[in-house]
Amino acid sequence: MSRDQLSILVVDDTPVNLILLEHLLREDGVVVVTADTPDRALQLVKDHRFALIIIDVLLPDMDGYDLAAAVKEIEHAKGTPLIFITSSHQSAENVKKGYESGAVDYLFRPVDAQKLRSKVKVFLDLHRRQLDLEREIAQRMRIERALRAAEEKYRTIFEKVVEGIFEKDLDGNYIEANPALARILGYSSASELLEIPGLGFSIFEDEDERDRYISTMRDEGLVSDWEYRAHRRNGTEVWLSESSRVVTAPDGRSRIMGVLEDISARKRSEMDLWQQATYDSLTNVPNRRSFFNHLDETLIRAGRYGLKVAVLFVDLNAFKAVNDTHGHQVGDAVLVEASRRLKEHVRASDYLARLGGDEFGVTLEAVEDADAARRVIVSLQQAMEEPFEAQGRCFRVGATIGGCLFPDHGSDRETLLKLADEAMYIAKKSGRSHAFQGD
Repeated sequence: MSRDQLSILVVDDTPVNLILLEHLLREDGVVVVTADTPDRALQLVKDHRFALIIIDVLLPDMDGYDLAAAVKEIEHAKGTPLIFITSSHQSAENVKKGYESGAVDYLFRPVDAQKLRSKVKVFLDLHRRQLDLEREIAQRMRIERALRAAEEKYRTIFEKVVEGIFEKDLDGNYIEANPALARILGYSSASELLEIPGLGFSIFEDEDERDRYISTMRDEGLVSDWEYRAHRRNGTEVWLSESSRVVTAPDGRSRIMGVLEDISARKRSEMDLWQQATYDSLTNVPNRRSFFNHLDETLIRAGRYGLKVAVLFVDLNAFKAVNDTHGHQVGDAVLVEASRRLKEHVRASDYLARLGGDEFGVTLEAVEDADAARRVIVSLQQAMEEPFEAQGRCFRVGATIGGCLFPDHGSDRETLLKLADEAMYIAKKSGRSHAFQGD
């Protein structure tokens, strides 16, 4: 390998991992060198100059942290960026130890290929510029001019990256920021950020989250991929991911230096997927799976504190006839209105869900007794008796409701669901509008 060639060293004692990482990192103009032992890695570092070194934390004879320290003892490798990769559980202690060993980043298996390539690209670009800079310096006679050129090149990187780069004090005052950070936070220039006292902390949307961040930074000295909601200058919400650490500035004062990334698009996608997985798309109330999960949690809580919980099944009586006769649009309108009425007649602490078709489930949390549950059932049943309007027509649908009580009638989800369902069918069979276990 020539001095000017871009090369990456990957250190891992598992052949499969070496092959995988070599495949992920291979690109034109880049040489990927592998080592399966710490001794082999150190010899390679002594003999060559690498743009980036990726180290598995768990190595034979010498762990990744000790290897990183040994690498930093080699003069020409002191400034080489190190990235740790590990399968171990992520903890603040491990991450802190990694950064103290000289790492610039910390990744966990299974490795996100896109994330790895993105991070490696940054360091390769930096190394390319560094090589260009060194060639330029070699051609110049005066060191002062070379240093000015170096500062200009690195300032260009600082100004043009898409991630927000910043330095702030322990009171949240920005001392330095790049244009990308200003854009992320909705300001026209980085200089504006420096003029607003405490902005680095006041951007947090949630005060508790801000307090946890400050406490973690002061206690641990770093955060890694810390995700939080912030607000832009115009008040709109933005999701941020921050990796930063406390450093000691030349004046002896502590500073927080780090990188911010706008992850709003990813968060919106995650929330959309969560909404689709947990809510009924038509009525916008929780779906069957959410109802079952919530009931499990409710029963655990009720059992712990000695509370009673009522479980109700609501079945719309004439819905099938309306849907079959007048079409799905009318049927959908009836279901939407039914869910609205049901939600209106239960407390905010209760839980309403569409179980499927024309059937709904309700949990009444912390009810006093069976009579209290029966009163709610009557209220729900009366709400369903009111005429429904859709496409200029009125329909009478009605509902049959069955219910039971925890822990009087059952102590687990399966039993309570079965009993509520039985009560509902007993009511239907006997021509009543509702029934409760024990009636």
